[in-house]
Amino acid sequence: MSPRIKVVLFSEVNSKLGSPFLDLLGRHPQVTLAGVVTSPPGRLCSYFVNDREQVDLVSQAAALGVPVFRPAKVNSPESLRSLRALAADYFIVGNYQQILKQELLDIPRVTSVNFHPSPLPRYAGLAPFYWMVRHGERFGAVSAIEITPGIDAGPIIMQKPMPLTGQETALKLRTAQELLNVEMLGELIPRLTDRTFTRTYQDESLRSYFGRPTEEDYLLDFTQDGESVRRAIRAGYRHPGAFTIGADGERVVILSVDVAGRTCWAPLDHPGTVRRSGTGLFVATRDEWVRIITIEQDGVEIFVRDYERSMPHGTLLGGSARRFASV
Repeated sequence: MSPRIKVVLFSEVNSKLGSPFLDLLGRHPQVTLAGVVTSPPGRLCSYFVNDREQVDLVSQAAALGVPVFRPAKVNSPESLRSLRALAADYFIVGNYQQILKQELLDIPRVTSVNFHPSPLPRYAGLAPFYWMVRHGERFGAVSAIEITPGIDAGPIIMQKPMPLTGQETALKLRTAQELLNVEMLGELIPRLTDRTFTRTYQDESLRSYFGRPTEEDYLLDFTQDGESVRRAIRAGYRHPGAFTIGADGERVVILSVDVAGRTCWAPLDHPGTVRRSGTGLFVATRDEWVRIITIEQDGVEIFVRDYERSMPHGTLLGGSARRFASV
């Protein structure tokens, strides 16, 4: 019979990565899942709060008979005592947003492994799916790393590449990364069991780091070129959404756009200028017109043409450069 490893999973309570990790670890013949460490009551990971389908690691763990720990501070003495009592071989981390300090990392008998959705050493930090889309990346990967005190800086244990089209939304990329990370965990478990995994140290000269996107990052700037504007909109999809300011000062969330194709006016208007034609609603960027396809209304994605039919002419958009300009 194959040996079993004792594992503790760390993940946010509503994580779409943590949920399949929990299911895989809880049912795997080579794993004893000793516990799940998740968010304290009342705290959710913002990545997933607006997803149509929700998960709950607490109820999921209860169905599997796995103990759940919800420390407000995971590095507190009380939390450390509870984790030591589990006598785990490995801590497995998938989308857990408290930093694990060295005293905690010293607890497992072998090591701790974090699953990160980027081609480390590039795109360390938070929300790499947003930044990869924003930058138009054509190469992606997910990485399993040994955890060290530095953020996403430990040696790579396994990495799986994923080619990108450059047209993905952040939501589509995030979902693909979640699926690939689950696949990688399945492949890694036998190597963790017999300790045949290898360590490849990251090249610090190639490292890039990004923090959580700010409100300013989601604000559209039409003085940029059309491709940059389209990337910003794809990166904001679906929540919170890239936005601009309408004629009446209202926040307008734009969820999808397309190139204008043959529809154009010469000369190109000032960036942010809005024009309507029989084929749709268009906004000028620095170098081209962009056609607006869908916006958000009351939390629902709707086609601009449907909105325009139901509203008086000219009520949707207005403003000046870096906003929409009414014409």
